[in-house]
Amino acid sequence: MTNDELEAARAAAIAEDRCFSKGRLQDEFRMKPKADAVPVAFYKNGYGGKFGVYKIADCVPMRLQVSSPVSDKQKRAREMLALKAKLKSNVAKLSIVAREWLNHEPLFLDTETTGLDDEAQIVELAITDKVGNVLIETRLRPTVQIAPEAEAIHNISIRDLAECPTWPDVSAQVRQLLASRPLVIFNADFDTRLLHQTATAFGEDTSWISKLETHCAMYLAADVFGSTNKYGSISLANAVNAAGVVWKGDAHGAVADTLATVDVVHSIAEISLSLERELAALTMRPVE
Repeated sequence: MTNDELEAARAAAIAEDRCFSKGRLQDEFRMKPKADAVPVAFYKNGYGGKFGVYKIADCVPMRLQVSSPVSDKQKRAREMLALKAKLKSNVAKLSIVAREWLNHEPLFLDTETTGLDDEAQIVELAITDKVGNVLIETRLRPTVQIAPEAEAIHNISIRDLAECPTWPDVSAQVRQLLASRPLVIFNADFDTRLLHQTATAFGEDTSWISKLETHCAMYLAADVFGSTNKYGSISLANAVNAAGVVWKGDAHGAVADTLATVDVVHSIAEISLSLERELAALTMRPVE
């Protein structure tokens, strides 16, 4: 409403000798009762209380609040407060968790399997370090058939594995590598279960698998980006999309999925790092 429209509305209401509550006087007419004005009537409100109404003729215009210009110092202080608030957010705290994982030089692992059940075994395995160097990349010949639905996802057939090594051929190397450092896995529960099942299928020791220090990137990503299913988790594809990272190979290949997990964790870690850099830059920025 322009000043002219406001003045016209006030004049019309005064001419009609109308009465209003304090709230309507302020909101509609930018007016308030004079210091000595008394209500001409009282009415009940919907909360069991009451309110008074005043003649608009007994009211005066409210003074407009003129804000003083915001100084560069005030602007910087506000921006710093906003950044500090973001650093205290749950997402920033989760980002710091990702940074802590990376600070301990973890390994990353992914597997492709014959299926999802209690008899399923690993048919492809990849392990990388935190910067994406591939340390192990191998396919494995299982003792069970590959479920059609699993083959449809990773496109590995039992014929493809005819000349591949079996778990006992690589288990010592895998064990030596994994036992030395923390391990980050997208859906850690599933992949560690498949390590157990594969080793058991070949009659090998599994006690070392239970002792692995594992971190689940799937639940970290779900907490940061939001879950995408009824289980409270998120798919790797959705996490990759939410994190804004790029696939390095075809999805549902052990190496590509491992590298995607590396990049998702780094992307989450970058959230708090970026906020800290912004805050540091603001702190150093000269002000007039």
